[in-house]
Amino acid sequence: MKSAYDAACGRLACRMRTEKEIRDFLETAEIAEAVSDLKNFGYIDDARFCEEYFRYAKQKAKADARIIRELSQKGITAEFARNVIEDVRVDAEAEFEDDETSAMKTAAQMLRNLTEDGKKADEKFFAKVGRRLFQLGFDSSLIYGVIGNLRRKQ
Repeated sequence: MKSAYDAACGRLACRMRTEKEIRDFLETAEIAEAVSDLKNFGYIDDARFCEEYFRYAKQKAKADARIIRELSQKGITAEFARNVIEDVRVDAEAEFEDDETSAMKTAAQMLRNLTEDGKKADEKFFAKVGRRLFQLGFDSSLIYGVIGNLRRKQ
C-alpha cells in the first residue's frame, strides 16, 4: 500500500499543487482506499444490502417501486436494485407476493379491522385505504382497483 506521503509525491511529480489540492486528493484517495478495503473484507456489499432491504421492506408490505426509490436514495442505482429484486424473487419462488396481492391483503386487513369494530365502510374509510396504500408506494391505478374490489366485497 502507498503511504499518504508517497501518494502526495506522485501527485506533485506532474506539477506544483496547492496545499488544498493535496489535502483534497489525499482525503479522496484515503476514502477510496478505505471503501476498497471494506469491500474486500465483505463489510460493504451492495447486492446483499439490496436483498436484505427488500426482504425487510416486503415484510412491511411496501411496493416494489417504493423499495427501489428508497434504495436509490441510499446510493443504489434503480437498475441494480431491480436486478437484485428480480434475482431474489426467482430464488425465493413464492415467498414474496406481487404488488397487487400485497395491496389487496393490506386493504382486506383494514376492512376486517373496521368490520370487527362493528363499523361499515364509508367514503372516509376508502380514502384512508387509498392513503395507506399510497404511503406504501403502490401506484394510483392499482390503488383504485383495490378500492373497487373492496367496494364490491362489502
